[in-house]
Formats: sequence, structure tokens, C-alpha cells
Amino acid sequence: MGPSGGAAMLFVVSAAVFLLVGGGLQSAAASAVGQGCKSRGFCCQGKNNTCRSTRLDHTRDPGNGDQATATGDKEGDDDGGREKKTCFCDSACLDLGDCCDDYRRFCKPVDCAVSAKWGDWGECSARCGLGVKQRTRRVIRPSMNGGKPCDSVVEKIACEGVNCKVARAPEGLEQLAETGKIIPASYGPWRKSKLYDPFRDIRKNLFDYYRSKETVNRPPYCIRFLVTEATPGCNSTDQWSSGLTKGSEVCAECQTMAMHKQLGGRCLGQGVLLRETRWNAVLKSGCHGKWTMQSRTEECQCDKESATSFILL
Repeated sequence: MGPSGGAAMLFVVSAAVFLLVGGGLQSAAASAVGQGCKSRGFCCQGKNNTCRSTRLDHTRDPGNGDQATATGDKEGDDDGGREKKTCFCDSACLDLGDCCDDYRRFCKPVDCAVSAKWGDWGECSARCGLGVKQRTRRVIRPSMNGGKPCDSVVEKIACEGVNCKVARAPEGLEQLAETGKIIPASYGPWRKSKLYDPFRDIRKNLFDYYRSKETVNRPPYCIRFLVTEATPGCNSTDQWSSGLTKGSEVCAECQTMAMHKQLGGRCLGQGVLLRETRWNAVLKSGCHGKWTMQSRTEECQCDKESATSFILL
């Protein structure tokens, strides 16, 4: 082969080498496309295994014959002998240490912002007894890409529920069927008068014989009632008229002498809390009706001068 033929052959070989090298560079440049978060347009919040891309394994140097030391899914080996490694573009990668190289540059951190104004307090969590109620405030902008988390958006304080159920009476429905027999409280002092004292002279012996075992040793108590019904027989100009009318609140005193030991030391017809029972005015013919117990006060006496004060018999 002549000199001209050798030169032509050298040119062909050189051109082939250039094309091979140039093609390799183009392949490497093309493979770079699709690497990192920016190329995929990913910036996910929380942990999301589908929010991932690839990066080159920089821990491997093929020119020195090194093997890849990084862990991860292998995507190929087209970038100058360097292995591709899976990386992530979710905010959890900051804690797990597997972010793509451009995550911090492309996915800028956004701090949380909350409203300075709190909402109203909610209802107590307990209908009856100790509970908790809370209030909240609005999140204006949530934390993103590893930004500063939100300050507290919920406040709680202790509270006490007052919507308590009324305990059922020990005697069941028996008290609901009883009728409270009443007289004006102005007639009550005779029970304390020495003239009618059952513990004096011979009456003491009779009382001890017939009633001593039934005596209840406790102070009187007061019951507040709301009159819900009153018959026309109560409408008169005497002391009953103003005290026993529909809608009026009255006080009924249970005195010691009227307490029944067999009833647990209470008066007959004292009623049941917040339940409607019957009453009967003993000294007023045709005067009776219904009332609802509102409260009960221990060691109490009704005002004997008031027209709305009575004693239970």
C-alpha cells in the first residue's frame, strides 16, 4: 500500500474514533436528562416512595477500577461507567438522607404561618364532671420542603360539665306516686312549742312507748318546688291564694317530727328532683295540684312569714 493509501486509512480510523467518542459524549449528555428533582418537576411533602428520580453514584471511580459503594436501585451503567442511584424528592428525604443532589436548590423550604387570632372555645368534652375544652387557630400557609413547622394550633383547658343526669330515687317510682300534704309554715311553730312538746310530762312516756322507734334524729331540710298545676279551689283571698298558683316557687320544710324512719328519714311526698309530683293543701278544701322539685337544702327552715312557705305533714 502506498503513502496515499496509508494516509486515507489513518483518516478513516481517526474519523471512526471521533464518531465513537462524540457519540459517547452525546449519550452521556442525554442520560443526564431526567436526573434530579428539577428534571422530573418533583417536590413532594411527607414520605412518598413514588416521588423519586436518579443521580450518579459519585462514590465510584471506574478509572481506578473502584466498585460502587453506595446503596440504592441500579438504573443502568451508561454514564461513563458510573452507576445511577435512586434518590428522592420528598421532604422525608431530609431525615432519611436520600435526597437528590438538587433537592435543596429546587425545592426551597417554606416556613409555616398561622393566624394570630384564636377561635372561640368549644364545648366541654364531659357532659357531667371534669373534662376538657379546646380552641383552634387557622393555618395560613403549611410548612413545605423541610421548612419551619407550625406553632401550636390547638389550646386546651380544663372544664366541668354541668349537664348531669338526675340520680334515680332509691325507692324507684314510689316517690313519684306520693302526694305531699302541706299546711302553711305559719302553723309550724306549734311543733316546737312547749305546750305541744311530746317529750314533756306524761306525754313523754306515751311517745317513748309508741313512737320512739320511729323517731328520726336529724335537723329539718327545705325543698324548693315550682308549681305546675293548681286547681280553682286555691283561688281565694286567704293565705293560700298567693302561695299556690301556677308558676310560683314555694318552699316546703320537712321537720323532724314529720320524718319517717321507714322511708329513710324523709318526709312523705317530698318529690323527686326535676320530676313532677302531686301536692294537697290539707287546710284548704279542693286545693291541690302538681309541682316539680327544683332543689333540696339540708339543715334549713322555710320563712314562716312568707305566703309561699309550707311544711310537709
